[in-house]
Amino acid sequence: MGMFDFRRYDGFVGCIPQKFIDTNFPKCPMCGTSEPYWKLKDKMGLTANRTLFLCDKCGAVLSATTADISGLSSSKLGVLTNAGLFNAIGKKAAGKQVATVYMKVEQVGAAQTTRLYEGKEMPIEELQELAQNL
Repeated sequence: MGMFDFRRYDGFVGCIPQKFIDTNFPKCPMCGTSEPYWKLKDKMGLTANRTLFLCDKCGAVLSATTADISGLSSSKLGVLTNAGLFNAIGKKAAGKQVATVYMKVEQVGAAQTTRLYEGKEMPIEELQELAQNL
């Protein structure tokens, strides 16, 4: 994952992923900085497209599915779209709640104390709680 592939989407009208990460994570859950300058990159997957979020302070990378970010998972109508349907099927197969937004810790970056979270996927609320406690 090259750091140069990531970019910030300030000023883009309706940049849903940028708004999503800035709103939900005013603090990085890995390093605790209260000014994470989140940068984004899309990653194509077999069952779902994901957006990767990079904290430029510690180099941690979080990700979420495009369907989760755009709120398709929580709306009944969203399940009717292909992305929403794949997202719901994937979640059910993995024993997850369909209406819950899940975030994955792709890399913990410089914050070695959070190493145990690397590669883990968890409900967004748990990750937010982690950020609050740092």
